[in-house]
Amino acid sequence: MEKKLLKSCSKKSSPKLKLPPIEKSEVKTTLDIDPHFYSLVENRPIRPNKSLHKYKHNIRNIALKRTLYGFVTDEILRINREIETERKIYNATTERFDEHKHSFDKFLDDDNNKTIVIMTKSDNLAKELANQTEEHKQVSFELATLKSKLQYITESLQILLSFQGFLFNAAPILWQEKECKYINMENFEIISMDSDIFCEIDKNVISDRLSKLPPPSLYFKTPDQLLNVFNLLEKQNLNYLLVTEELNMEKNKFVKSLGNLKKLLWMELDYIREKMREIEETIAWNEMREIELQRLFYKILDDKLSYLVSSQTVLQIFNYVTFAYEQVIAPNDANLSSLDMMMALEREYNDLMLDLSAFDLQVIKSIEKETYENEAKETKRAKEANKLLKDVDKLSKRLKSSYEPSRRVHDN
Repeated sequence: MEKKLLKSCSKKSSPKLKLPPIEKSEVKTTLDIDPHFYSLVENRPIRPNKSLHKYKHNIRNIALKRTLYGFVTDEILRINREIETERKIYNATTERFDEHKHSFDKFLDDDNNKTIVIMTKSDNLAKELANQTEEHKQVSFELATLKSKLQYITESLQILLSFQGFLFNAAPILWQEKECKYINMENFEIISMDSDIFCEIDKNVISDRLSKLPPPSLYFKTPDQLLNVFNLLEKQNLNYLLVTEELNMEKNKFVKSLGNLKKLLWMELDYIREKMREIEETIAWNEMREIELQRLFYKILDDKLSYLVSSQTVLQIFNYVTFAYEQVIAPNDANLSSLDMMMALEREYNDLMLDLSAFDLQVIKSIEKETYENEAKETKRAKEANKLLKDVDKLSKRLKSSYEPSRRVHDN
């Protein structure tokens, strides 16, 4: 309800008209006028000179002053109303505060005894905790002391046992096999420490572990015996070093020989590689030579042999030889080559020349002359026949073309 009143007051307090602030100077009203300067006409002061502008200005000032007076009055009323509302809120809050204070005092009176009891218990528990902390520190100190003592005893025992093991290992092997009382110190432990400090330590277990240790049995009775053994070992080691040095010398010789052998092998391998490279170059050169010779062979075959075998002159000679062979000797039913036919013609010529040598020379010359004349006549006749054949071909072509329809007729 109070919040609603505050909201309503704040809404009413917002002015709808903004006016200039109130000046500190004294506010003058229309009562403060000069009776000699103004005259009263219908209850309104006017100037005698009847200035309309001055009249409007005075009326505006009067309205402004009245409006300002009303605004100030409203503000005073609003502030008084807000003060009254705040006074009511303050009174209600004061009453509630008194009620809460009375309730809290009553609560303190009721709970005071319980608080005292709890605080007493907490103080007692704090003292008990402090005592137990001191006891724990004392027990921890004692435990650390015992641990250090046990660790010292354990390490001393381990050192003694390690010395015993060393002397046992330094003794002869036959005596070691006879005694066979070696102790493994890695897994040996007198007492196992637990993280729980309140755990009770079993003394019987520790006694059993210590009782299980075998009685010490030593091969060496005096330190001089051990020194003699070490002297013998030193001499033996020296002998081993000498033998090792000799073996190293032999090893160095062997390594040096092996290095020389490797060098020789590498030299031979390089020589073989060089020879292989030369052979490969020779093979490559021979292959190139083969390709070049093959190219030349095919060129000769294409140019020379083709001329010697299938040229026009060779064919004419072959025809002449075949014709002469068939005319003089016999038909070439056996498919003889031109060389065979030439050899046969040569033999026939030689035979004829032998036969002709028996006849008269004048008769032979007359026969040759007659033969040449007949050959010339036959050649002339052959040329004429060839010419006639060409003319006949021309005539046949013209005759054939004459029987064909003309192009104009064909086009039409």
